[in-house]
Amino acid sequence: MKPIISKLITGIFLVSSFSATAQQDVKVTAPKPATATIEQNRVIAEQNMAQSKQHLESARDQLQATRGQLNTIGSNLRAAEGFYYPGAEKQIDPKDLKSKEISTEVAASKAQDIYIENNNRTIEIKTWEQPKVKIVTTIFYEGEGTKIADEEWFEKLNISLRSAASSIKIKSGTVGGGSYTINGSAFAWSSGSGNNTAVFNADGKNIGTQSKLKRQVTIYVPKDNKVDLETKYAEVLISGNLNKLNADITNGGLEMQDVSNLTLRSKYANITTGNIKNGEVELINGRLIMKDADDLDLDTKYATVEAGTVKKINIRSINDEYELEDVGSLQGRKNYGNLRITKLNTAMDLEGTNADVKVRNIAASLESIKINNKYADIRLPMRNVKSYSVSYLGAYSTVYAGFEKKPMDEKEIASKMGPVKEAAIAGATRPSTNRYTSFAGGDGDADGHFTATVGDGKGAKLDLKCQNCTVDFK
Repeated sequence: MKPIISKLITGIFLVSSFSATAQQDVKVTAPKPATATIEQNRVIAEQNMAQSKQHLESARDQLQATRGQLNTIGSNLRAAEGFYYPGAEKQIDPKDLKSKEISTEVAASKAQDIYIENNNRTIEIKTWEQPKVKIVTTIFYEGEGTKIADEEWFEKLNISLRSAASSIKIKSGTVGGGSYTINGSAFAWSSGSGNNTAVFNADGKNIGTQSKLKRQVTIYVPKDNKVDLETKYAEVLISGNLNKLNADITNGGLEMQDVSNLTLRSKYANITTGNIKNGEVELINGRLIMKDADDLDLDTKYATVEAGTVKKINIRSINDEYELEDVGSLQGRKNYGNLRITKLNTAMDLEGTNADVKVRNIAASLESIKINNKYADIRLPMRNVKSYSVSYLGAYSTVYAGFEKKPMDEKEIASKMGPVKEAAIAGATRPSTNRYTSFAGGDGDADGHFTATVGDGKGAKLDLKCQNCTVDFK
């Protein structure tokens, strides 16, 4: 038994020894990494990168050379053909230019309306007694003399005059630029702008612009004909009085004299007028300054309005500043902003919200004032009016007055407010202990709802509804 066990142990030992020896043989005979191949690939990659860099540098040199050739071609072409643009070699000196006055005209009957469409060009419109429409301007050119007809010059200036049975149409725009070709490719540049004047050569070719020159375009129109003006990005001056004018102004300005009948639409523009008999104005983001007017209808937003004596005015105003010197009667609606009147003669009927109203002087001829407002400061000095009556309704208000206030009862308040809920009446009548909404005057809620009589009370009638307002009658 022992010899068998001994042989087994010996066999196990021999197998273990053989396994260890085999593992050692494997480790010794395993293949090494291919370091030579990796190094060879790296060298090849570096060579390729060097070659690519050389190609890029060569391409850049070729591009710079081509660009220089193009610049040379362009310079030669511009010098040969007279093109000019900022930074070019050819400069236009005003001293070297000649000028010529050109004109065109058509007959005009009283039945023809005159339409003027203008874009980005300063023009002057003059009225006269002659029965025709005439356009006069000046062209500037290089060279000795020009044989081009005036009609062709107007075409080059982008000014046209056309006559039809019932109308005469004038169109005025900027002058187009020049063009040139390089290697079959067309390029263009613009010579027309609001600050620069186009310049030509004697053959009528547009050769560039000159900022020191100002081209005056004057349009003569019969004063009794209706003028319809539409202009953008330009200043327009109307010299002389007109019978009827329809004007649409965008991003520019209009200065005019007296107009009997004016219809004006304006955005982002400043307007100055003379005397207006009848005017209808829509004004957005602009300024309107006028002398006197008989009858005005104004629809304005985010604008400033100044006027002299206005007999009758109707306003629809949002966040505007109004400054009126002398007003006969005013009515309308105003939300936000201010309304200032130096003198009010006859009547005011105004409603709105957050609109401060300040009248510096109220004439003895006043007939009525009616205001329905909220959250406003109102000044109505009544010292010159000897007989009038006041009805005031407005919770949480402060009223300064030299007359005695008589509080209204609930029935009077209800009759003034119309059909309202009991809570609304209670809100108008209850005294408040809140320091921000308490009624001033020392007599409880008298400032919130009261009536008053001055003199015999048979004169002017004042009816005011203004919640959270400060009102000064002194």
